[in-house]
Amino acid sequence: MRNSVRSSIVTACVVATSLLTTIPADAATPGQLDRTFGGDGKQTTFNRGGTGYAVAIDANGRIVVAGYTLTGQTDLAVARFLPDGKPDKSFGGDGRVITDLGGTDYGFDVAIHPDGGIVVVGERDTRSGSRAAVVRYLPRGKRNKDFGGDGIVLTSFGKKYQGANAVVVSADGNITIGGFTSNGSTAKWAMARYGPRGVLDKRFGGNGKVTVDLAPADEQINDMVLAKGGGLVATGSASSGMTPRFAIARFRPNGSLDKRFGHKGRNLVDVSKGSDIAFGLGQGSDGSLVAVGYAQNGKRDGWGLAAFGPKGRRDDRFGKDGVRVLQLGPQYEFAYDAHVQTNGKIVVVGRASRKSGGDEFGVFR
Repeated sequence: MRNSVRSSIVTACVVATSLLTTIPADAATPGQLDRTFGGDGKQTTFNRGGTGYAVAIDANGRIVVAGYTLTGQTDLAVARFLPDGKPDKSFGGDGRVITDLGGTDYGFDVAIHPDGGIVVVGERDTRSGSRAAVVRYLPRGKRNKDFGGDGIVLTSFGKKYQGANAVVVSADGNITIGGFTSNGSTAKWAMARYGPRGVLDKRFGGNGKVTVDLAPADEQINDMVLAKGGGLVATGSASSGMTPRFAIARFRPNGSLDKRFGHKGRNLVDVSKGSDIAFGLGQGSDGSLVAVGYAQNGKRDGWGLAAFGPKGRRDDRFGKDGVRVLQLGPQYEFAYDAHVQTNGKIVVVGRASRKSGGDEFGVFR
């Protein structure tokens, strides 16, 4: 079962942009496309069709994009660009690598390993169900066969369906993924942690895996960050009745909820009058957090934002009671990720709709 939250997000190609939040762009006016990147500030690849879901920047300023591509079937895809937007031909021969996991395959998040390699997580779907997928690549694009034997690890949490939407890699090389596990009717938050060789770390949850019920109905992790001071913070959604809400929780290094955070380790927030789903999470230098995503406000669907202090309580200085909804146009739109700059300003990206019809990339600070 493909992750239903992400199934509505479709673009024509994998896209990388030189975001001011990550790469200094002295030649560009703040907020304008940097034309030193790809000639016009934009770059595409996998032109026969695909979607880019995640981006990471390595120590050399190279931009790594992960998602999937359509080449007769759906396969996990990774592309790497040089800082000027040109494909990095040292990666996979032409800057692109496609990986067939043996089903309908998606990449949903990417991280740079301390050794310079690349870790991509996602989902492998087959008729018998789905598995959370972790793929580890060497810096030049070949799979790291020290990881799981062939560079691929597939994980089940005991249900028919599961997938990984988020990944973080710690300084010691341990890899933690977050997503969902489902029996087909209800879903739970699911996490797993692996050592550098792809073996489940039994110090995490007792067997390397953790599942959490935050609410009676559907819920899933969509993004994670390594928390200031240790452990990790995850965000996503948890349903109250049939209505999903923003959900955020902090976990200790052993996978247990950090009950000093929020309300016994978690916080569920109504951002709007309707359904709310958090897709992205940004963290400030002081440990403050901002979750962004989708908010259903009446008949219009907008960008939802919720700000939290380091202890998981809503930051009332932000918007109204710590939340804000932006409605940019008349159609379905949402925020997809956030980055907190060193000066405390928040950069948010997502889908924005136009009054004249159609939609486009949106970047707001």
